[in-house]
Amino acid sequence: MFEFGFYEKEITPPLGCGIPGYFNIRRGCDVLDRLYARAVVIKEQDTKVAVLSIDGLHPKTDICALITDRITEFTGIPRENVMIAFTHSHTGLPFRFEGIAFADDETCAKNTEGYPELFAKLVADCVTLASLRLRPAFPHFGMGEVNGISFCRDYLMKNGTPRTNPPRQSPDIIGSVTESDKELPVLMVKDENGTPFGAILGFACHADCVSGEKLTGDYVSILEKELKKVYGEDFVTVFLLGCAGDVNHFDVSKASDAPDHYVKMGKKLACEAVNTAGKAEKLEKTGLYSELAYLDIPRIHVDEEKIADAREAIRTIKEKKGVKISADNTDPEQYRLAMAKRLVNFLDSTPEVFSVPVQCIGIGEFTIYGFNSEIFTEFGKIVKRGDGTGKALVATLCNDAFGYVPTRDMFYDTIYESRPGSARLDKEAGYMMAEKLIAMKK
Repeated sequence: MFEFGFYEKEITPPLGCGIPGYFNIRRGCDVLDRLYARAVVIKEQDTKVAVLSIDGLHPKTDICALITDRITEFTGIPRENVMIAFTHSHTGLPFRFEGIAFADDETCAKNTEGYPELFAKLVADCVTLASLRLRPAFPHFGMGEVNGISFCRDYLMKNGTPRTNPPRQSPDIIGSVTESDKELPVLMVKDENGTPFGAILGFACHADCVSGEKLTGDYVSILEKELKKVYGEDFVTVFLLGCAGDVNHFDVSKASDAPDHYVKMGKKLACEAVNTAGKAEKLEKTGLYSELAYLDIPRIHVDEEKIADAREAIRTIKEKKGVKISADNTDPEQYRLAMAKRLVNFLDSTPEVFSVPVQCIGIGEFTIYGFNSEIFTEFGKIVKRGDGTGKALVATLCNDAFGYVPTRDMFYDTIYESRPGSARLDKEAGYMMAEKLIAMKK
């Protein structure tokens, strides 16, 4: 028989911390929604497995190591049985690839001082406290579907090339390159009296509906609040981000999105989660396992011409202060300079080969497949087809992050996610990871 324990802890950072996710410095100035770590520990016989979901942008190797060392010390759960996943909120924690976000900014650095170490202890203790609350439970699985809130952000244009986030309502748009994954897998956990007390669920869409400098977990925060209204304040939702590297909430057929779009999105997901849970079927099989594997994947190849162009941009373009940098910026030279700096920093600070984690967790006939990084939709579909049971949740940004992982046919200069620096791994990386994950299922 399974035992489950859930717990959540607030991890909202101090005001003034840097907020990563864009090219410009942002400092947290207010809190729209508190940020949380949420954990579930599952036990069957002598095996324990933990899944930890964190309202932040990217997992980082050294911080994940601090977390897992403390978890093992306090619970005995081995590293290979712990999955650390981030929800990818663009208005969350002050961490990015290179460490503390904007560490060269005096205000951000001062306000972030000491927080990473405290953060690691808080989220590790979330797992420990979940483990202390283990009780006999019955997992029920259902698969929902939510339409109209997630869209592929790469579009085929009339000139024959794809483009990321083209202008809204552009007459040059032919259609999206692929369809986003609309599935909403829900594992609802009930106690011996049949009362739900926690859930594991996932959806594929960038948590990037809210910009600015107010901290929030984005639509994930709303989803979790809404489920508490239904199941009670002690109910814990462990959210895992699906394959959303090429998916966001922008409906380019509309001129704009509503300011409260993230609220509507979270409520719509919560409504479908409740409906799905009501029809979910009890898992019949027992058995619990977790496998964590590492693949050696080469760094993305960068043409010498592109490297030379980037160094030339850094040498000749003068940086303007106070300019908001984005892909559709009205100042293309400043955007070119920002991308050039990203590329050169990437080449100067990364190895030729990365050690890339993938993880597979089995709970009866339900399987969680954990990719690292920001994975394109197609790879999630490949894994689900390989699984073949219809009882799978494909998660991303688990245990580490190496930028975007596009399909091999989407490496264009007009595709943001495939530009060196945005993408860090070889073109075959996604296929290698998907193949390994399918082979790991027991």
